[in-house]
Amino acid sequence: MSRHNTSILSLTPMEKAVRKLNLLSMVDIFRDLTQEEMEGINKMVKMVTIKKGHVLYRPEEKVEVLFLLKKGKIQAYTITAEGKRLIIETIGPGTFFGEMPLTAQSMHQTFAEATEDSLVCVLSRGDLERLLQHRPKVAVRLVEVLSRRLEETRTRLEESTLRNATARICQGLLRLAQGTSELSGLTHQELADSVGLYRETVTKVLNRLQAQGLVELGNKNIVIVDRVGLEDTTQK
Repeated sequence: MSRHNTSILSLTPMEKAVRKLNLLSMVDIFRDLTQEEMEGINKMVKMVTIKKGHVLYRPEEKVEVLFLLKKGKIQAYTITAEGKRLIIETIGPGTFFGEMPLTAQSMHQTFAEATEDSLVCVLSRGDLERLLQHRPKVAVRLVEVLSRRLEETRTRLEESTLRNATARICQGLLRLAQGTSELSGLTHQELADSVGLYRETVTKVLNRLQAQGLVELGNKNIVIVDRVGLEDTTQK
């Protein structure tokens, strides 16, 4: 088995410490810290291995805790009155989330479940307060990230309230494409998550767009055939 695929459980204490430090350095809010400062944070936080399917947080839990996702993928969702899972966000590596008013983070009425085997670091409110007091650069980065998330939330709310499903999906495709024509590895569920719609709705709309000659669909692959047509659709 290669070193890259070796489970963290089989590593020596020294290897675990080095890997933990490397993973922490991937988090955006820590990117300006020196090696010495990173080692201090390394001693403060606890890294936990989370198996796929494990629920990290449930609506009834009120403990203030902040998770820093180092590796894997976490899905935040709610359960509708009809018992259907409604995806709120898919969280990737380098992202922090949890229930902590200090950072404007809230998982109120939300589940957080690992959809892949994941590694997370866990900070209590006390841990975070000490970190911000002793590492002002982290506080600055934290404000930047929260501001960016607020703007992203505002944009998504605008799309949700002002555009119909087809327009929102076209806008989402153009945004995710970032100037390219092919979206490789993008599933219908991931696209649905990004625009706040059910996967079934996204699939129906994509099939319609393909019939109109605006896109071509493949296995986890979406090709934009008519960019101008998609742009026109976002205005309808």
